[in-house]
Amino acid sequence: MKNLLSKALTFIRENPSIIFSLMLVVIIPVAFFVNTYMITSNFEKNIDKITQSNAIVSENIIKFIVSQQIEDANSLQETVENITRENEKIVELTILKPNETHETFRAIASTNKELLEKKDSPDVQNTLAWGEPGGIAFLDQNQGGRFWKVTKAFTNSSGEKIGLVSISLTLNDTDKMIGATIDRAYIILLITILVVVLFVSNQARLFGYALTLSKLKEIDKMKDTFISMASHELRSPLTAIKGYLEFLSEKQAESKDEESKHYIENITLSVNRLGTLVNDILEVSRIEGNQIPIEMTSFDPHPLISQSIEELRSQAIIKNLELIYEVGPQSTIDSDKERFKQVLVNLIGNAIKYTQKGNVTVSTKIKDNEYLITVADSGIGMSAEDQARLFEKFYRIKNDKTKDIVGTGLGLWITAELVRRMKGKITIESIEGVGSHFTIHLPLAKA
Repeated sequence: MKNLLSKALTFIRENPSIIFSLMLVVIIPVAFFVNTYMITSNFEKNIDKITQSNAIVSENIIKFIVSQQIEDANSLQETVENITRENEKIVELTILKPNETHETFRAIASTNKELLEKKDSPDVQNTLAWGEPGGIAFLDQNQGGRFWKVTKAFTNSSGEKIGLVSISLTLNDTDKMIGATIDRAYIILLITILVVVLFVSNQARLFGYALTLSKLKEIDKMKDTFISMASHELRSPLTAIKGYLEFLSEKQAESKDEESKHYIENITLSVNRLGTLVNDILEVSRIEGNQIPIEMTSFDPHPLISQSIEELRSQAIIKNLELIYEVGPQSTIDSDKERFKQVLVNLIGNAIKYTQKGNVTVSTKIKDNEYLITVADSGIGMSAEDQARLFEKFYRIKNDKTKDIVGTGLGLWITAELVRRMKGKITIESIEGVGSHFTIHLPLAKA
């Protein structure tokens, strides 16, 4: 228990904003309870006043009736009993007659049989009611519940006081209704507390998620920083290794040692692969960290396309592939020149890498205010499943035809991301064993 309390206090200290939620657990139920209490109290007071008014009105009617029968005790008793039978709210009705000195009063008709058997005796309530022109009324209570008791004098036709009418109106129905209202209020209060507690507990979980997310972001930032730093640090020794390999290659050419030549070629291949991986990881880190500036300018793409093709023509010649450029209509596009060329080199280089025979064709056209550059090859192609995941980071097509092809699985993700940042998109159409068509869609320059 102590351990749990300690953890709770620690969590509150680390997340002080949760205190507001905890305050809601107290404030909302208390406010609800106070509001309900005030409403029911006012309701009860209003009902009591209405009942009192009804009692007075009823008594005024009754005293008019009984004043005609004051001398006939039997008829008066029957009238009293009939009145109480017809009105369930009247719990007691008594007609009293004063003695000659008006100091004591005797019940001559009543629903309470005990009062009829009593002798004349002083009664403060009756004495006060006799002296007050409007009578007296007060709220009383007994084992049967609360009731309004009104006592008032009545007169004969000459205006002379001849007796008292005492009537008691029950408030049981009103009290039951108020009690039911309060019970419902308590139930709603409990539900409200439960909802607030659930809300606070959910918010506590959200705080936990937010804290986890914050830590994940911090870790992700540290990861990016580490990758960027490591990539930069790796480039320097790789450059030195490449320099030594070139020197060793020249020495080996002079010695004509075939075994050494084989080793140097393998080392060179591995260093090149490592260099490509380092460059790609650094590029990914820069893209994700928004550290690659995109400078959008208007230019004619044709020279850059031609230049990119010529830079890669030697790779095509080595593989006996025909590299074709089908020049389309001349136009101007809005893009970043450096990144535009990087995208072209990536796509054309990929097409050459995955094509064993045939050709790679680069073509351009204008459609729907977009400049389209298509890189088509007669290579191995790919399935619909591979196409759906092709632009994911580190995803590579794995089959017998690709197992010997070197790659990091980052090139196409970088390409797609750069195209997107240049306000364009890249699409693909491919058939296994036939080839692939990659198309870059870039906006035309505004006139």
